[in-house]
Amino acid sequence: MTTPLVFVGGSARSGSTLLERMLSGLPGYCPVGELVFIWERGLKRNDRCGCGERFRECAFWNQVGDAGFGGWSQVDVNEAAWLRSTIDRHRNLDRIAGLRRRGSLDAALTAYTALTDRLYQAVREVSGACVIVDSSKHASYALLLRDLPSFEMRLVHLIRRSHGVAHSWSRQVPKPGVGDGSGFMSVHPPAWSVGLWIADNLLYDAIARQVPRATRIRYEDVIADPRAQLLRIVDELGLPAADRALGFLDGASAELTATHAFSGNPMRSHQGRVALRADDDWRLSMSGPRRALISAATWPLLLRYGYSIAPGADPRP
Repeated sequence: MTTPLVFVGGSARSGSTLLERMLSGLPGYCPVGELVFIWERGLKRNDRCGCGERFRECAFWNQVGDAGFGGWSQVDVNEAAWLRSTIDRHRNLDRIAGLRRRGSLDAALTAYTALTDRLYQAVREVSGACVIVDSSKHASYALLLRDLPSFEMRLVHLIRRSHGVAHSWSRQVPKPGVGDGSGFMSVHPPAWSVGLWIADNLLYDAIARQVPRATRIRYEDVIADPRAQLLRIVDELGLPAADRALGFLDGASAELTATHAFSGNPMRSHQGRVALRADDDWRLSMSGPRRALISAATWPLLLRYGYSIAPGADPRP
């Protein structure tokens, strides 16, 4: 029997870490964060786990290494990182999806699929989870997970208004769990982030038709009514839910417990009562001309996903 593997896909800076953290409040759900980066950022760079420990000092991830590979020392980390960087590219989407012959990619794709399946099997064994939640977001990785023999991938296509995503990419946000803690998350101009927003969302529209179960959720709706949106995910993806009351939610806040989610937004390490407030600073700080340019570039998808073209016409979360 295969285990549900919930994959949160969409454009980066859309609130996937928050959604994953809330899903982890359901009994038996294990969030792993952006596990696509485990080889480079975990085993090589030794970033911090969501629990606060460095990856190589985290008891959970050491148990995963033991269960899956007889210890991380038995994994050729350079080869694993090479496989990831070779396979996880947009240019390989058609070959991973089976729309074109694998050709020279066949051996690497077979090896990377087997390695990844062992990794998630070990997570399942150590955590005892009935559902694993991954927020890696990469479209090529989603297609790889779709074909894991031991899991059934179920897709959450998470969308956030293009203006909010573009504004998020323009800000300097510290990365406290990375390296010596002095770095910042990547910063990109609106032209780049808007292009990525369009490409990623179109890709996930297509991928949703290639998996057994998929649902589309808006970040703004999750903030406005988290209980309804989480239950919608559970129901539309056919997931188990031992606690439909979602007792960790209390109005506009959530009680978040420590997890071992890896990589992603710094809020993955937050614990305790967390206010569920929309990150909509862009409404005040984004200039009128920039708003208009982003609307002009993204209006077809804004309408497709239920947003107004003019940001001010949307109801506030």
